[in-house]
Amino acid sequence: GGLASIAAIALALVPTGARAQSELDALVKAARSEGQLTFYSAPVENVAKRLADAFGAKYGVNTRFVRLVSNTLLQRYSAEAEAGNIAADLFINAGNAPAFEAEALKKGWIMRIADANIPVVRSGEYPARFNKGASAVAQITPWVMAYNTDKVKGADVPKSWTDILNPRYQGQIILPDPAASDAYAEFWAPILQVHGEKFFADLRALNPRRYGQGAQAGQALAAGEGSLFMPLTAQRAALDRARGAPVDAVTPDDATGVEMQLLMTHGARAKYPNAARLFANYLLSPEGNKVFNDDPGTISVYDTTRLPKRYVSPSPESLKIKDQLPRLLGFK
Repeated sequence: GGLASIAAIALALVPTGARAQSELDALVKAARSEGQLTFYSAPVENVAKRLADAFGAKYGVNTRFVRLVSNTLLQRYSAEAEAGNIAADLFINAGNAPAFEAEALKKGWIMRIADANIPVVRSGEYPARFNKGASAVAQITPWVMAYNTDKVKGADVPKSWTDILNPRYQGQIILPDPAASDAYAEFWAPILQVHGEKFFADLRALNPRRYGQGAQAGQALAAGEGSLFMPLTAQRAALDRARGAPVDAVTPDDATGVEMQLLMTHGARAKYPNAARLFANYLLSPEGNKVFNDDPGTISVYDTTRLPKRYVSPSPESLKIKDQLPRLLGFK
């Protein structure tokens, strides 16, 4: 073992920056020799394409993606894993799927980001507060309340969640059905925790307008069928405004948000494990994270000054209130 230990000592003497660079160079070489990569993406088509194109151009790896909504993505991935043929080398999914992660780790489908030997994570450059162990947060989109700018102006614009309980909003608050998405439970849970059931009783007393889906609710706000709409993401509000809708949004200080998280197929099961590690390194680095978050309303993990003052990550516990929400919001 003489030579091996001399090599180990020699490596230990290499400055950290240089060692990190040589590790990255080796990873780039291994990824290029694999030459391709597939990822599944919950973020919309144009965001996934922008990321795939930028990564592919930088590293010469042929990068393809499949765009799926969150729940469908997990169902497809699970079905492939059970059949022993996982097509995605890694995937980007919205929010908390703790039950899926626990099962996928136990069955050896995925590996913890912490164990994937990703240079930007190991070096500490990627912010540790967003490393969830099994997954890593790559994007934050705060939840906001939107208002119709023709109907609500100046001092009347609400600043906090409790401001919406003003009698002037009688029949003017637009709500999407909380059963439409688990993400709505992540939004309402902290409000229930802080303000209790009285908040919801007061909200119901204002006779809000109820819609099946977020998209319908957004159209109703733009058409002036109501004055306020919540919850929606900052990104959605920015898109509506860009299309010329009379819509603006407020992000209260105590907002939570939708967090897009990266998960990696286990190295032993991924078809292109080195390309996957290089892609993860790119997405979680300042450069790739900026490409991924190049839309109004989305926040990079490297730009936390833009987060609401008392921002809290959505809690896996929030799903426990899912079944109460239709009653609390008057949908039942």
